[in-house]
Amino acid sequence: MRIVRGIFSGIFSFVLVVVLVVLGIVTTINLTILNPNFVISELDKLDAYPIITDQVKNQLPEEEPYIAQIADETLAELEPWMKEQVTTIVPSGYAYLKGEEELNIVIPLGQVRASLKENLAEAMRESPPPELEGLPPEQIEAFISQACAEIDSHVPQQIEINEAFLGPEIVTQLQKAKEIIGYIEFGYKALIGLATLLILIIALIQWWRAKPITRYISISFTVAGVLSLVSTIAARHFDFQAIQLDIPPEIGAKLPQLISDTTSPLLIYSVAFLVVGIGLIALSVKLKSPDVENI
Repeated sequence: MRIVRGIFSGIFSFVLVVVLVVLGIVTTINLTILNPNFVISELDKLDAYPIITDQVKNQLPEEEPYIAQIADETLAELEPWMKEQVTTIVPSGYAYLKGEEELNIVIPLGQVRASLKENLAEAMRESPPPELEGLPPEQIEAFISQACAEIDSHVPQQIEINEAFLGPEIVTQLQKAKEIIGYIEFGYKALIGLATLLILIIALIQWWRAKPITRYISISFTVAGVLSLVSTIAARHFDFQAIQLDIPPEIGAKLPQLISDTTSPLLIYSVAFLVVGIGLIALSVKLKSPDVENI
C-alpha cells in the first residue's frame, strides 16, 4: 500500500511541478506584458520616445531638408506630449483588450498643430526657402498664413480611435488578441486552483500525514523553483545578436534590458519557491515518520 501511495504521490507531484512552472510564466506575463503600468514605465525607462521620433524622421523625404528641419524641431518639442498621451492611450487600450470597456481613445492634436505652425513660421522668417527669398516681409507673412491654414485643414483638432476608425481587418486581429488575453487570465486562475487541488490530493493520498506530505510538496516546489530559475537565467543570457531580427539597431541594443525587466517577476517567483521548497525539505527531515506517529 505504501508503494502505491508513493507512486500516485510521485505522479501528482510531477504534475504539480509542471503546473507551478507554467503558473510562473503566466504570472510573469500578467505582471509585465499585460500590465499597462509596466509598459508605460518601460517606455520611459528605456528612453523609447527619442527612438520613436528618430523613426518618424527617417520616414521624411531626404530631398526636403527644409521640411525635415521643421519636423525635427517639432518632434523634439512634442516628446513630453507623447509621454502624456501614452499614459492615457496604453491603459485605455489594455482595458479594451481585457474586455473592460469599449474602444474609444481620443488624442488631442492641438499642441501638434500649434508646434508645427510656430516652427514653420519661425523657420520661414529666419531662413526663407529658395522660392521665397527676396520677397518683402508682408508677402512672406501672407505665405506663412497660407501654410498655417493648410496645416489646420490637414491636421484635425483630435483623433478618435475606435473600431470604426481602425477598420474590420485590424478589429479582427484585436478580437483574436482579446481571446488570447482572456485565455491567459482564465488560465492564471485555473492554474492556482489546480495547484491547490494537487496539493490536497497528495495530502489525501498520504492520509494527511505531515512528513510524507511535506516531503512530496517540498520536492515539487524545489524542482519548480530550479526550472523557473534556469529559464530566467537562460532568457537573460540569450544571444539576440545571433538572430537576424528585422528591428532598428537602437531597439536591438535595448532588448537585453527589456528582457531583464520582463523576467524579473519570474526570477522573484522562482527564488521564492526554491526557498520555500528547501525550507519544507528541512522541515520534513525534522518531522516524525508515520511509523513513529503510529499512523
